[in-house]
Amino acid sequence: MLYSSTEQEIAQLRAENQQLSEQVKRLVRAERRMTESQEKRDAQIALYRRLNEISRRFSKTGSIAEILQHTIQFILYEYNFERCLILRSDSNEQFQLEQCDGYYDDSAIASLVLTWQHSAFQPLAAGAELILRQQESNDPALQDLSRRIEIDEFVGFEIGESTLPEFLILAGNTRDRAKYHQRIQPNDDSLLGLISLIQSVQSAISQVNLYNQIRDRASDLEQTLQDLQQAQTQLIQSEKMSSLGQLVAGVAHEINNPVSFIYGNLAHASEYTSDLIALLKLYQLHNPLSDVTIQDKAEEIDLDFLIEDLPKLLVSMKVGAERIKEIVASLKIFSRMDEADCKAVDIHAGIDSTLMILQHRIKATSDRKAIEIIKNYDELPLIECYAGQLNQVFMNLLSNAIDALEDHCEQHPDFIPRITISTTIVNINSVSISITDNGMGIPESIQSQLFDPFFTTKPVGKGTGMGLSISHQIITERHKGRLECISQLNVGTEFRISIPSQAV
Repeated sequence: MLYSSTEQEIAQLRAENQQLSEQVKRLVRAERRMTESQEKRDAQIALYRRLNEISRRFSKTGSIAEILQHTIQFILYEYNFERCLILRSDSNEQFQLEQCDGYYDDSAIASLVLTWQHSAFQPLAAGAELILRQQESNDPALQDLSRRIEIDEFVGFEIGESTLPEFLILAGNTRDRAKYHQRIQPNDDSLLGLISLIQSVQSAISQVNLYNQIRDRASDLEQTLQDLQQAQTQLIQSEKMSSLGQLVAGVAHEINNPVSFIYGNLAHASEYTSDLIALLKLYQLHNPLSDVTIQDKAEEIDLDFLIEDLPKLLVSMKVGAERIKEIVASLKIFSRMDEADCKAVDIHAGIDSTLMILQHRIKATSDRKAIEIIKNYDELPLIECYAGQLNQVFMNLLSNAIDALEDHCEQHPDFIPRITISTTIVNINSVSISITDNGMGIPESIQSQLFDPFFTTKPVGKGTGMGLSISHQIITERHKGRLECISQLNVGTEFRISIPSQAV
């Protein structure tokens, strides 16, 4: 009886021990599941923190190329994929390789071209978040895409807000190396992380595109504003020069008539004076003992000096009249600036007329010596051009050269200023006009800005910054030529004009 009781107790103990063992196993399994769940949550939290970090990184860059590069690196290293491709669409609904990274053995993938009409992309076109292929998939479309991108198992996403995505992203592994990398499973939580990443990439690219559109629009508006300002200034300048041309032409015409009258009568006046002097000398010769009153008057007016100086006075008046006629002729030539027609003209006459008008600035002053003008004129044919506008260019370039020489003379009183004007036949179709001064030169750092509207190195009130800009436009746009500046500090500056000899 005692033995039987002991066996029962042992059996009961064994049963209890078995129950305890089962409970321990359940607790261990529960703890393991909790640990795995916690590790999974920790991994997800860490992943989403890294997703947030890369999203912040996206927001700090304005380059789509940098965003795509960060995306590839994140997919490869955070998800442990072997390969990643990003393709960009074109106007023909084709996708060409934009960036790739991973274990590619050759560069054949660089020539990869896919079409949006490929049947593997139809789920994306229908609104699916992704396409996915596992190695054992028998879908012909996915098999064909797998072969072309050289990835056996992959996941694919689209990036874009229109019917044709801007980018396609494909990432995965080859069959041989799949065991070393992240396997792709349809229900894998990591796919949610990839979807979040793609959404961040989409948002970042949209922001960059929007920023670029705003920047381009702002740039277009700024350019339009500059064009309007330049057009307004040129219109004002054109009207001013047209009015000046009409005024000059009118003044030249009004001056020409009396000057021609004076000049024409000077010859007769000289002849009459010579005759009167000859007659007076005859009187003196044949009637030397004239009346005392006449002798007193002759002494009072210094008759001998008057007889000697009067012909010189008439010669001087003739020289002055000729000078006025030259100025009038120059004014007439320069007043062509209000002519709208392209005509064949003598370029040298335009240059000489401009020099004549600027003569008051060329001659010596109390502050400097006279500016030496050297002309190296080639035998040019008549040039078809807009003569008035070309004269305006000559005026601007010569005025700038004189300004530069005056500034240099202020610093170097003994300096001898010089302007050299050369004309050359470049070839049968074009000619070159060079205006060179021996001033201080232009710093290289600002030479590229010389023809920009409103750019000037002159003090406020002395220049608008439009002279060279308008000159450049007249030569390049109006005459289809070229205006260049060649300058060296402490040597001088050359402005070289090249224009066709016949209108283009």
